[in-house]
Amino acid sequence: MTGAFALVLHSHLPYVRGAGRWPHGEEWIHEAILGTYLPLLVVLHDLRGEGIRYRVTIGLTPTLLEQLADPDINARFLDYVDDQVRRAELDAWDLAGTNADRAALAEFYRATYARLRDAYLVRFSRDIVGAFADLARTGEVEILTSAATHGYLPLLDDASVSAQLAVGRAATQRLTGLVPTGIWIPECAYRPGLERALEAQGLTHFFTDADLLRGRGTTRSPRRFGSSIGTRSGESAAAERPLPADQLDHLDGIGATAEVADVMRPCLVADSSVAVITRHPTVSSQVWSAAGYPGDPAYREFHRKDDRSGLRYWSVTATTVDLGAKAPYVVADAAARVKAHAAHFAASVRETLEGHRAATGLPGLLTAAFDSELFGHWWFEGVDWLGLVLRDLGPLTVTAASWLAAEPPRMRVPLAEGSWGKLNDHSTWENAGTEWMWDGIRRGVAAIRSLAADPPTDEVRGRAADQAARELLLLEASDWPFLVTTGQAADYGAERFRAHAGRLQRCVELAQRGAASDEAELHELERTDAVFPEARIALFGARSV
Repeated sequence: MTGAFALVLHSHLPYVRGAGRWPHGEEWIHEAILGTYLPLLVVLHDLRGEGIRYRVTIGLTPTLLEQLADPDINARFLDYVDDQVRRAELDAWDLAGTNADRAALAEFYRATYARLRDAYLVRFSRDIVGAFADLARTGEVEILTSAATHGYLPLLDDASVSAQLAVGRAATQRLTGLVPTGIWIPECAYRPGLERALEAQGLTHFFTDADLLRGRGTTRSPRRFGSSIGTRSGESAAAERPLPADQLDHLDGIGATAEVADVMRPCLVADSSVAVITRHPTVSSQVWSAAGYPGDPAYREFHRKDDRSGLRYWSVTATTVDLGAKAPYVVADAAARVKAHAAHFAASVRETLEGHRAATGLPGLLTAAFDSELFGHWWFEGVDWLGLVLRDLGPLTVTAASWLAAEPPRMRVPLAEGSWGKLNDHSTWENAGTEWMWDGIRRGVAAIRSLAADPPTDEVRGRAADQAARELLLLEASDWPFLVTTGQAADYGAERFRAHAGRLQRCVELAQRGAASDEAELHELERTDAVFPEARIALFGARSV
């Protein structure tokens, strides 16, 4: 066997239910459903229906699952897609006599949106989560869980890490009907000992960036909350629990060097039974890089919209060309490039697997990991590209779990602390501009710990304490500091953080001094952030790792 190919898609959006509309807010979910999740489901279900053998690993964060399953979001999504159909219809009508090419493109959009609307209503019965779970039940897809609210785990206290993982895994099981064993840790953010927290929750594998495997993460080791995660009495976090000699390969794990580390061989992390799978940097970069496939001149330009309808009629043309000078988008030209790029990618996967086998004598697992929203949303033609790649490479594809079952890891390695963010460190999330957020999280943790130490027994106060735990989880989402740091929606990120902090404070007050007369206010708080029924104040009562 030459080896296998693991295509991993990470799907996540911030918790934006009922929290604003365009340009920031719930429309992020609507756009992603129409642009990414529905087209992806159509392609995957079509391939299965044709008898094409393929395997894909898809991470669906609990925050995203909660929103995709939410009836209010689903109702508003239908309003959104109907509006998109109407906009395309109007453009096609208005442009018919003045710009035939653009009118034809408007009709293309109308037909595309109408087909996706029909797939949503009829084929998938308004149940996007169920459509993904159906693929998992027949073996085409492995669904990964994640931290409940995509919390940035290395910077959180032990109880929060444990709660994020426990609530996240339980929510994934509740919403999909499946028991996940793999996890996409938010932002691939790791600190030594996190593998033990995963192990405690019954999770068996996660994913990392190649630089962390090679020891190129951050040199800082933040312990904002005095965390001791990953250490046991009398042991260091890097202590090795050796495998029997006849089960070890040439690499001794904890003594691994950057030169020896193999990105195509999953490894056990430190002394745990948890495996880490590494994203292949060069193969993945053909898709991730700004100079990669999505930057081809023929593809649709994401950043320019029609002033009236919001439809996109222009091609990338060249990255050096001003938006106002972009050439018209031609569907047929883009389709031809999709075929060429899919063939090129499939060839590079085969060549890399063959080269690894020739160099090591061992079958390798080539893992390419991407954000799902790259496909269809940012890169309009990306879902078509995925479909062609799976048709070509189908027999080589595996899910992460199936590969680990067939080829159990035989090496142990330490991972460097860090993330897949800029410089592989924590600075995108922890910096001078977000320090006030981490101060707020620290205050929230202290309040929740106090409640958990003496939990209320009164019905209203008990509910308030549980809702406070949910608000802390939402406050800990990595999305808010990310939006502030990157400037993508800095004011929105700050506003959302303050809103959850305010609701957390009010829930704590109700848990401490609430009465039956406060039930209506509590109900409104519960309705506003109606997620994660698994979250309980008891989760913060004692360190579980």
